[in-house]
Amino acid sequence: MDLREKINSHDAGEAVAVLNYQPFIISDDIQTGCAYSFCSGDDPRVAPPLVFHKNDWTDEKWDFISKCNGQLRAMYDDILDEIASRFPGASLLDIGCNNGYFPVGAEIRGMRGTGTDGNGAHEKSMHFLNKALDTQAEFILGLYDSITHKLPDVGIHDVVTLSAIMCHLPDPLYFLSEVGKIAQRAILYYGQIIDTDKFLISYNPPHPNLSHIVEFPHNFNDNTRLSLGLFKEACSQMGFNNFYKIPPRDSWLEMCHGPISLTLEQELKDVSCHVAILAMR
Repeated sequence: MDLREKINSHDAGEAVAVLNYQPFIISDDIQTGCAYSFCSGDDPRVAPPLVFHKNDWTDEKWDFISKCNGQLRAMYDDILDEIASRFPGASLLDIGCNNGYFPVGAEIRGMRGTGTDGNGAHEKSMHFLNKALDTQAEFILGLYDSITHKLPDVGIHDVVTLSAIMCHLPDPLYFLSEVGKIAQRAILYYGQIIDTDKFLISYNPPHPNLSHIVEFPHNFNDNTRLSLGLFKEACSQMGFNNFYKIPPRDSWLEMCHGPISLTLEQELKDVSCHVAILAMR
Protein backbone atom coordinates (compact mmCIF):
# COMPACT_ATOMS: atom_id res chain seq x y z
CA MET A 1 0.00 0.00 0.00
CA ASP A 2 1.52 3.28 -1.11
CA LEU A 3 0.89 6.00 1.49
CA ARG A 4 3.07 8.72 -0.01
CA GLU A 5 0.19 10.84 -1.29
CA LYS A 6 -1.86 10.27 1.86
CA ILE A 7 0.50 11.35 4.64
CA ASN A 8 2.84 14.25 5.28
CA SER A 9 6.34 14.24 6.74
CA HIS A 10 4.96 14.60 10.28
CA ASP A 11 2.66 11.60 9.81
CA ALA A 12 5.59 9.59 8.45
CA GLY A 13 7.09 9.49 11.92
CA GLU A 14 3.91 7.98 13.32
CA ALA A 15 3.78 5.53 10.41
CA VAL A 16 7.27 4.25 11.20
CA ALA A 17 6.19 3.70 14.81
CA VAL A 18 3.08 1.63 14.02
CA LEU A 19 3.69 -0.11 10.66
CA ASN A 20 6.20 -2.92 10.12
CA TYR A 21 5.42 -6.46 8.95
CA GLN A 22 3.15 -5.69 6.01
CA PRO A 23 4.30 -3.92 2.81
CA PHE A 24 3.76 -0.16 3.03
CA ILE A 25 5.54 2.69 1.26
CA ILE A 26 5.75 5.53 3.76
CA SER A 27 7.96 7.91 1.75
CA ASP A 28 10.50 7.77 -1.06
CA ASP A 29 13.08 6.85 1.58
CA ILE A 30 11.11 4.66 4.00
CA GLN A 31 9.17 1.44 3.51
CA THR A 32 8.12 -1.59 5.53
CA GLY A 33 7.55 -5.29 4.99
CA CYS A 34 8.63 -8.85 5.70
CA ALA A 35 9.18 -9.75 2.04
CA TYR A 36 12.88 -8.89 2.09
CA SER A 37 13.43 -11.65 4.64
CA PHE A 38 11.58 -14.16 2.47
CA CYS A 39 13.61 -13.17 -0.60
CA SER A 40 16.97 -13.17 1.18
CA GLY A 41 16.43 -16.50 2.87
CA ASP A 42 16.29 -15.11 6.41
CA ASP A 43 13.71 -16.31 8.92
CA PRO A 44 11.10 -13.53 9.06
CA ARG A 45 9.98 -14.79 12.46
CA VAL A 46 13.30 -14.19 14.23
CA ALA A 47 14.08 -10.45 14.56
CA PRO A 48 14.01 -9.64 10.83
CA PRO A 49 14.42 -6.12 9.46
CA LEU A 50 10.92 -4.79 8.85
CA VAL A 51 11.34 -1.02 8.60
CA PHE A 52 13.76 0.15 5.92
CA HIS A 53 15.41 3.55 5.60
CA LYS A 54 17.08 4.08 2.24
CA ASN A 55 20.17 5.70 3.75
CA ASP A 56 20.94 2.50 5.66
CA TRP A 57 21.35 0.40 2.48
CA THR A 58 23.33 0.40 -0.72
CA ASP A 59 21.44 1.40 -3.86
CA GLU A 60 21.56 -2.21 -5.07
CA LYS A 61 20.19 -3.57 -1.81
CA TRP A 62 17.51 -0.87 -1.63
CA ASP A 63 16.32 -1.79 -5.10
CA PHE A 64 16.12 -5.44 -4.00
CA ILE A 65 14.17 -4.51 -0.85
CA SER A 66 11.79 -2.40 -2.94
CA LYS A 67 11.29 -5.20 -5.44
CA CYS A 68 10.51 -7.84 -2.80
CA ASN A 69 8.10 -5.68 -0.81
CA GLY A 70 6.50 -4.50 -4.06
CA GLN A 71 5.85 -8.07 -5.13
CA LEU A 72 4.18 -8.89 -1.80
CA ARG A 73 2.13 -5.70 -2.10
CA ALA A 74 1.03 -6.63 -5.62
CA MET A 75 -0.03 -10.07 -4.40
CA TYR A 76 -2.07 -8.67 -1.51
CA ASP A 77 -3.74 -6.13 -3.80
CA ASP A 78 -4.61 -8.69 -6.47
CA ILE A 79 -6.13 -11.01 -3.88
CA LEU A 80 -8.20 -8.15 -2.45
CA ASP A 81 -9.30 -7.14 -5.96
CA GLU A 82 -10.46 -10.70 -6.63
CA ILE A 83 -12.49 -10.76 -3.41
CA ALA A 84 -14.02 -7.32 -3.88
CA SER A 85 -15.03 -8.06 -7.47
CA ARG A 86 -16.96 -11.17 -6.38
CA PHE A 87 -18.47 -9.75 -3.20
CA PRO A 88 -19.01 -6.02 -3.77
CA GLY A 89 -20.02 -4.14 -0.64
CA ALA A 90 -19.76 -7.26 1.50
CA SER A 91 -18.21 -7.50 4.96
CA LEU A 92 -14.71 -8.97 5.31
CA LEU A 93 -13.01 -10.27 8.44
CA ASP A 94 -9.25 -10.88 8.40
CA ILE A 95 -8.07 -13.25 11.13
CA GLY A 96 -4.54 -12.41 12.25
CA CYS A 97 -4.82 -9.02 10.55
CA ASN A 98 -1.42 -7.68 11.69
CA ASN A 99 -1.06 -4.03 10.59
CA GLY A 100 -4.48 -4.14 8.93
CA TYR A 101 -3.63 -4.33 5.23
CA PHE A 102 -6.57 -6.59 4.37
CA PRO A 103 -9.33 -4.89 6.41
CA VAL A 104 -8.29 -1.41 5.28
CA GLY A 105 -7.71 -2.65 1.73
CA ALA A 106 -11.23 -4.07 1.74
CA GLU A 107 -12.62 -0.70 2.83
CA ILE A 108 -10.77 1.05 0.00
CA ARG A 109 -12.52 -1.33 -2.40
CA GLY A 110 -15.99 -0.55 -1.08
CA MET A 111 -16.28 -3.44 1.36
CA ARG A 112 -16.67 -3.29 5.14
CA GLY A 113 -13.41 -4.41 6.76
CA THR A 114 -12.74 -5.88 10.19
CA GLY A 115 -9.53 -7.36 11.53
CA THR A 116 -8.76 -9.39 14.62
CA ASP A 117 -5.34 -10.01 16.13
CA GLY A 118 -3.88 -10.95 19.48
CA ASN A 119 -1.35 -8.13 19.37
CA GLY A 120 -3.02 -4.98 20.65
CA ALA A 121 -0.34 -2.80 19.06
CA HIS A 122 -1.96 -3.47 15.70
CA GLU A 123 -4.98 -1.43 16.78
CA LYS A 124 -2.70 1.62 16.52
CA SER A 125 -1.68 0.50 13.02
CA MET A 126 -5.26 0.30 11.87
CA HIS A 127 -6.20 3.58 13.53
CA PHE A 128 -3.36 5.29 11.68
CA LEU A 129 -4.36 3.76 8.34
CA ASN A 130 -8.01 4.66 8.85
CA LYS A 131 -7.05 8.26 9.53
CA ALA A 132 -4.68 8.45 6.55
CA LEU A 133 -6.96 6.71 4.06
CA ASP A 134 -10.36 7.90 5.31
CA THR A 135 -11.51 4.35 6.00
CA GLN A 136 -13.43 2.86 8.91
CA ALA A 137 -11.99 -0.61 9.36
CA GLU A 138 -12.67 -2.10 12.79
CA PHE A 139 -10.08 -3.81 15.00
CA ILE A 140 -11.03 -6.58 17.44
CA LEU A 141 -8.45 -7.68 19.98
CA GLY A 142 -8.33 -11.47 20.29
CA LEU A 143 -6.67 -14.73 19.30
CA TYR A 144 -7.95 -18.12 18.28
CA ASP A 145 -7.50 -20.40 21.28
CA SER A 146 -6.15 -23.82 20.34
CA ILE A 147 -6.96 -25.18 23.80
CA THR A 148 -10.67 -24.38 23.64
CA HIS A 149 -10.78 -24.41 19.80
CA LYS A 150 -12.62 -21.08 19.89
CA LEU A 151 -12.34 -17.73 18.15
CA PRO A 152 -13.01 -14.49 20.01
CA ASP A 153 -16.40 -12.89 19.53
CA VAL A 154 -15.95 -11.41 16.07
CA GLY A 155 -19.49 -11.59 14.71
CA ILE A 156 -20.65 -12.95 11.35
CA HIS A 157 -19.07 -11.80 8.09
CA ASP A 158 -19.59 -12.45 4.40
CA VAL A 159 -15.95 -13.28 3.72
CA VAL A 160 -13.28 -14.45 6.17
CA THR A 161 -9.64 -14.26 5.09
CA LEU A 162 -6.89 -16.51 6.41
CA SER A 163 -3.50 -15.29 5.24
CA ALA A 164 -0.48 -17.12 6.68
CA ILE A 165 -2.29 -17.83 9.94
CA MET A 166 -3.30 -21.50 9.85
CA CYS A 167 0.37 -22.44 9.42
CA HIS A 168 0.90 -21.61 13.11
CA LEU A 169 -1.96 -23.66 14.55
CA PRO A 170 -1.76 -27.18 16.00
CA ASP A 171 -5.46 -27.86 15.34
CA PRO A 172 -6.21 -26.66 11.79
CA LEU A 173 -9.45 -28.61 11.34
CA TYR A 174 -10.95 -27.25 14.56
CA PHE A 175 -9.87 -23.77 13.41
CA LEU A 176 -11.50 -24.22 10.01
CA SER A 177 -14.66 -25.39 11.73
CA GLU A 178 -14.78 -22.16 13.75
CA VAL A 179 -14.16 -20.09 10.62
CA GLY A 180 -16.99 -21.88 8.85
CA LYS A 181 -19.40 -20.77 11.59
CA ILE A 182 -18.69 -17.05 11.04
CA ALA A 183 -18.22 -16.98 7.24
CA GLN A 184 -21.53 -16.64 5.41
CA ARG A 185 -20.35 -16.64 1.81
CA ALA A 186 -16.64 -17.41 1.41
CA ILE A 187 -13.32 -18.29 3.00
CA LEU A 188 -10.11 -16.99 1.45
CA TYR A 189 -7.09 -19.13 2.28
CA TYR A 190 -3.56 -18.03 1.45
CA GLY A 191 -0.58 -20.14 2.46
CA GLN A 192 1.22 -23.38 1.80
CA ILE A 193 -0.86 -26.37 0.84
CA ILE A 194 0.24 -29.93 0.07
CA ASP A 195 -0.60 -30.70 -3.54
CA THR A 196 -2.35 -34.04 -3.22
CA ASP A 197 -5.90 -35.36 -3.01
CA LYS A 198 -4.86 -37.51 -0.05
CA PHE A 199 -6.08 -36.36 3.37
CA LEU A 200 -2.90 -35.17 5.11
CA ILE A 201 -1.74 -32.74 7.79
CA SER A 202 1.98 -31.99 8.08
CA TYR A 203 3.91 -30.21 10.85
CA ASN A 204 7.40 -28.92 11.41
CA PRO A 205 8.96 -29.26 14.86
CA PRO A 206 7.70 -26.63 17.33
CA HIS A 207 9.28 -23.18 16.94
CA PRO A 208 10.21 -21.29 20.15
CA ASN A 209 9.35 -17.86 18.69
CA LEU A 210 5.82 -18.59 17.52
CA SER A 211 3.76 -19.47 20.56
CA HIS A 212 3.49 -18.71 24.25
CA ILE A 213 2.03 -22.19 24.81
CA VAL A 214 4.87 -24.69 25.13
CA GLU A 215 2.90 -27.76 26.20
CA PHE A 216 2.20 -30.65 23.83
CA PRO A 217 0.25 -30.67 21.54
CA HIS A 218 -0.35 -26.92 21.44
CA ASN A 219 3.32 -26.20 20.80
CA PHE A 220 3.10 -27.57 17.25
CA ASN A 221 3.01 -24.10 15.76
CA ASP A 222 5.28 -24.13 12.71
CA ASN A 223 4.36 -24.70 9.07
CA THR A 224 1.16 -26.58 9.70
CA ARG A 225 -0.05 -27.62 6.25
CA LEU A 226 -3.23 -29.27 5.04
CA SER A 227 -3.35 -31.19 1.81
CA LEU A 228 -5.48 -29.75 -0.96
CA GLY A 229 -7.78 -32.76 -0.77
CA LEU A 230 -8.35 -32.38 2.97
CA PHE A 231 -8.86 -28.60 2.71
CA LYS A 232 -11.50 -29.02 0.02
CA GLU A 233 -13.27 -31.84 1.85
CA ALA A 234 -13.33 -29.86 5.10
CA CYS A 235 -14.73 -26.77 3.38
CA SER A 236 -17.25 -28.83 1.42
CA GLN A 237 -18.60 -30.41 4.60
CA MET A 238 -19.30 -26.87 5.85
CA GLY A 239 -21.10 -25.92 2.64
CA PHE A 240 -18.22 -24.18 0.87
CA ASN A 241 -18.03 -26.43 -2.16
CA ASN A 242 -17.22 -23.96 -4.94
CA PHE A 243 -13.47 -23.45 -5.24
CA TYR A 244 -11.52 -20.87 -7.18
CA LYS A 245 -7.72 -20.81 -7.15
CA ILE A 246 -6.63 -17.24 -7.75
CA PRO A 247 -4.08 -17.47 -10.56
CA PRO A 248 -0.64 -16.20 -9.53
CA ARG A 249 0.78 -13.27 -11.46
CA ASP A 250 4.35 -12.70 -12.58
CA SER A 251 4.30 -9.57 -10.41
CA TRP A 252 3.81 -11.61 -7.21
CA LEU A 253 6.46 -12.57 -4.71
CA GLU A 254 7.94 -15.85 -5.88
CA MET A 255 7.00 -18.42 -3.26
CA CYS A 256 6.75 -21.43 -5.56
CA HIS A 257 3.89 -20.03 -7.62
CA GLY A 258 5.38 -21.05 -10.92
CA PRO A 259 5.68 -24.34 -12.77
CA ILE A 260 7.88 -25.90 -10.13
CA SER A 261 6.89 -29.53 -9.65
CA LEU A 262 7.51 -31.13 -6.26
CA THR A 263 6.94 -34.76 -5.40
CA LEU A 264 4.82 -35.50 -2.36
CA GLU A 265 7.91 -36.83 -0.60
CA GLN A 266 9.76 -33.57 -1.31
CA GLU A 267 6.86 -31.50 -0.05
CA LEU A 268 6.55 -33.42 3.19
CA LYS A 269 10.29 -33.15 3.76
CA ASP A 270 10.67 -29.47 2.90
CA VAL A 271 7.96 -26.97 1.89
CA SER A 272 4.88 -26.70 -0.29
CA CYS A 273 3.86 -24.04 -2.77
CA HIS A 274 1.78 -21.11 -1.56
CA VAL A 275 -1.69 -20.84 -3.06
CA ALA A 276 -4.61 -18.44 -2.79
CA ILE A 277 -7.96 -20.25 -2.80
CA LEU A 278 -11.49 -18.94 -2.44
CA ALA A 279 -13.89 -21.51 -1.00
CA MET A 280 -17.43 -20.24 -1.66
CA ARG A 281 -20.94 -21.36 -0.85
